[in-house]
Amino acid sequence: MQAYDFYYYARDEHAMLGHVEKPLPVWRLAYDDPQATWVYLDPRTGQIVSRQDSGARTSRWLFAFLHSWDWTGLLARRPLWDVLLVFLSLGGAALSLTGAVIGWRRLGKKLRA
Repeated sequence: MQAYDFYYYARDEHAMLGHVEKPLPVWRLAYDDPQATWVYLDPRTGQIVSRQDSGARTSRWLFAFLHSWDWTGLLARRPLWDVLLVFLSLGGAALSLTGAVIGWRRLGKKLRA
């Protein structure tokens, strides 16, 4: 591979897992095993630089993507990523505040009854 994909990509040094080096180019080997393992090899050294199975790829979307929005298309458009992240964070905060207010009101009614 000459470019990063959704599962093998570099991050900025300050970002989550940014300290992990992800060199290019790499070869991706996809095994037909029960775990659907993918191995990324450095073609210059033959060293394994990353290994992922189906569980790790699922975790990538359920954890890494949802917690840091590290979609490569957005990471390359950094001002858009910042605006989107601020907007979504404000939406999450508003939703949390709404839930807290509803819970407080409901709890207050039960305590007064």
